[in-house]
Amino acid sequence: MTRPSLSISAAHPGGAVSRAALSLLGVVGPFLVAVLLWIVAAPRAELLSVGDGRGIRLPESGADGGSQLLTLSVLMGFASVCAVLVLWQRHPHLRRPGGVPALALLPGVTCAVAAAAASPLAHVLAAPPTDAPYGQLVRQAPAAGELFFDRMFFATTGPAWDWFPPGLDWVVFGVMIAAFTVAVLAYASPSVQLRDD
Repeated sequence: MTRPSLSISAAHPGGAVSRAALSLLGVVGPFLVAVLLWIVAAPRAELLSVGDGRGIRLPESGADGGSQLLTLSVLMGFASVCAVLVLWQRHPHLRRPGGVPALALLPGVTCAVAAAAASPLAHVLAAPPTDAPYGQLVRQAPAAGELFFDRMFFATTGPAWDWFPPGLDWVVFGVMIAAFTVAVLAYASPSVQLRDD
């Protein structure tokens, strides 16, 4: 009497690594696209070159930092939604109540990192020329500062909020957008997928 042979399928670590890499790309990719789009599309202030790398800012042209910050926040919000959609689709186990913190925190932290890298990256990719001739209009690279904890919202006599860690405001913003997206997805999903068994 012959016994049936048992086939043991070995785990493929390469598949897990590939899945993790694709998930990471799906989370980071929207923020990278948002930053690059912000560098290209954000309103910029213009300078009238006077030579020697100096210029006079034209108050009626371009935009101030508030418009650039608003543009970046809108793009970061869309990127946070896209990151949640990727995690929701690729990792169904995160749909349960125990996975909600990960669904909210991962886009929030990525949002803060992308926002911190936006201005330095803009100064590299969209740096104004230093040898512009006299009388030429020069567009400055866009720049964005703090989102909530900044003197722009509280004037120069307001609190400096120096006791908050850098980037905390962008984390809060990303977490809020991600949590709202998770709530909408949970409301629209069948309840059997959301049970914490």
